[in-house]
Amino acid sequence: MGIDPHIQRAITRIVPSKAERAAGALGGETIEYASQRFRIDGAIIIEDIVDTAIIAAARRAFGAAYSHYLDGSQHEDALLTGSRRLIITINLEPPFDDPRLFANPYLLPILNGALEDGFVVGAFGVVCSLPSAPAQDRHDDGGTLFPRTGMDRLLPAAAITVGIPLIEMNELHGTTALWLGSHRDPSRGSKEAGIEPIVREGSCLFWDFRLLHGGTPNRSAFPRPLLYLTYCRPWFVDHLNFSAKKNPKQKPLLAKKNFLSGLSEQHQRLLARAQER
Repeated sequence: MGIDPHIQRAITRIVPSKAERAAGALGGETIEYASQRFRIDGAIIIEDIVDTAIIAAARRAFGAAYSHYLDGSQHEDALLTGSRRLIITINLEPPFDDPRLFANPYLLPILNGALEDGFVVGAFGVVCSLPSAPAQDRHDDGGTLFPRTGMDRLLPAAAITVGIPLIEMNELHGTTALWLGSHRDPSRGSKEAGIEPIVREGSCLFWDFRLLHGGTPNRSAFPRPLLYLTYCRPWFVDHLNFSAKKNPKQKPLLAKKNFLSGLSEQHQRLLARAQER
């Protein structure tokens, strides 16, 4: 089992061993450890699970097909999430239709442990911070189900955000600051400093929808695209980020019917919410 615990109370990083890479999947002990840390901290990183050639192709495709969203103005089919930062829905077409992005075999068992059988992809897109984007306000992604009761902090996750950087997340390009444990205890957001992990291309970062987090400044001269997926229980709907009032023409998950029909049964179930543009 390859596990790389960082110094201080840092995010857990799972590094697949040689045997796990040969098998193309994490072993049971690693999955159990990752699931335990995710339940406690609300976030985890899995290292080097997507071929960097796929990441490079996705980065080029994003620049070619979606650069018109990056002019800093409001678009009715994209959502501004603070100054110079926006969410863009990405079509599931080459190279974004690669199962290693939406159904990564290293990732799915951990998601299954957190969300149980039947979970689906609720959204697929890019969160892009533009050059000189300031720090984002600390927030959660909207996974609170019973806000008046306080019960949510005792419940298992209803939804999880998975981030796959198309450019390394670091101090220059910006990353996502995380307040570990805040999905259980929101007061951590005021008592503790957030961590700002480096996430390399080919690795992925994922966090509980309830976890407090926020994008850090983009100090580079280039946009920083973060490919993201929302995985959720089949009854969960993200009413906070996707609503007719906020962005009437934006759909959370886009794919053509002929693409979906050619997928395996498992992948069709994962993408059951996909719509055509």
